[in-house]
Amino acid sequence: MRTYQTRIALDDESACALDAYGDLFGRALRMLHAQRRAGRAISKPEFMHRLNLTARQYNAVRFTLDGMESSLRELRPVRIDDLKHRTNAVAKSIAKESKPATIHHLKRRMASLYARLDALQEASEPRLCFGSRKLFNAQHHLTENGFASHAQWRDTWKAARTSQFFVLGSKDETAGCQGCVLTHLGDDRFAVRLRLNGSLRRYVSFTIRFAYGAEHLAAALRLDQAVSYRFVRDAKGWRMFASTKVLDTPATSRPATGCVGVDLNVGFVSVSETDRCGNLVHSFNLPLLLQHASSHQAETVIAQCVKEIVGYAVHAGKPISIERLDFAKKKAQLSYASPRTQRMLSSFAYRAFERTLVARAQDAGVEVLHVNPAYSSKIGRQKYARRYGLSVHLAAAFVLARRGQNFRDRYVSSDRGHSASTCKDGCGHVSIKAEETERPRKSAERSSQGDPRRCAAAFVQRPRASDQSVQPGGTPGRESPATRVRPAS
Repeated sequence: MRTYQTRIALDDESACALDAYGDLFGRALRMLHAQRRAGRAISKPEFMHRLNLTARQYNAVRFTLDGMESSLRELRPVRIDDLKHRTNAVAKSIAKESKPATIHHLKRRMASLYARLDALQEASEPRLCFGSRKLFNAQHHLTENGFASHAQWRDTWKAARTSQFFVLGSKDETAGCQGCVLTHLGDDRFAVRLRLNGSLRRYVSFTIRFAYGAEHLAAALRLDQAVSYRFVRDAKGWRMFASTKVLDTPATSRPATGCVGVDLNVGFVSVSETDRCGNLVHSFNLPLLLQHASSHQAETVIAQCVKEIVGYAVHAGKPISIERLDFAKKKAQLSYASPRTQRMLSSFAYRAFERTLVARAQDAGVEVLHVNPAYSSKIGRQKYARRYGLSVHLAAAFVLARRGQNFRDRYVSSDRGHSASTCKDGCGHVSIKAEETERPRKSAERSSQGDPRRCAAAFVQRPRASDQSVQPGGTPGRESPATRVRPAS
């Protein structure tokens, strides 16, 4: 799915109509949730008649509630593991502490964590707090949260519970959604006709502009794709989010010609390109400074970096290989991690980088391959860093590119500091097995000619990453290889 947003300019009458729609949608959402928690059978015709809803509006309410409940169910195991780690950390602090007052407060903290853990483990159904739990608890500390009175908090609380509504689309309906019909007027302009519940007004019509995604939405309307809409009210007014299926783009990358490996690090991204035989073609680093950046600044930095990578892959005509990582559990443990780990994980926006890269690559027709990142840095340091004159991170990106081509690189756990060599056989690389590199040093049958650590190996010498220059907004240059034979030691 692809989602685009825009700000809506409304007159007072239309804004009041959308406020009433949001109030009705929020009331229907809470009523449906209450009936589910009570265990009562829900009759769709009776529910629609009671709130004067259409069948599609009821389906939108049910779809929204299902999404909220499913997200809580998926997050429950992560939250349980997080609470277990926190209780263990508090127990270790109690064992090390000697002051009675500090021990007392730590025990109170542990009791609170155990209560939350028991509530999560015993809850059979997800618990929802419409309007956010943070805003609900703000009523107990009005002054600290900027409220002059409880009545002011109550108005804010009601506004938060009615600040959005969802319009579900379908591909067999007019313009992909009968509840909100979008008409393309040309360029980035669209006409919108939103259907209400019919109590006061039947429709609300207005004109909008999409700064991004207008071509995608216009193509979705031509192809009769389903388009769903979400309206959200903030301090500046109403915004509209349009979501539709990603259009099929013909692939331009050719996996048989090589791969582009991408290794994401704190502060920069390492990129290495390989040819069809898995040999290094080019390597370079791109800056990715996200520490102390706001959310919008981080999005801009990530988008610029991804643009460079996708442009390079399009120019090379090769797919992109990235590591498959999940930092959800790591970030859940920030409260008891070291300050250095907290800074690193907070600025390590892997998920945002991955989403942006996959979206941009799909629009450009470049395939994105997710590979296992296990031991990529160690293999790069052991086998390729010294051989090609690369840093550890550039060598790790090179290993990821080779994994995208299904080339196997074995990590040899040895304290002797020597790397397993490779030999070229046709179009593939064959790695020397670990047992061949772990032979005893004192062997009468081994000669210097047969020693893989002493034999002369032909390799392609590439320019160092520090010597490469990347033009802003352009594609890094690719230089012709210079072949050199390493002298035997």
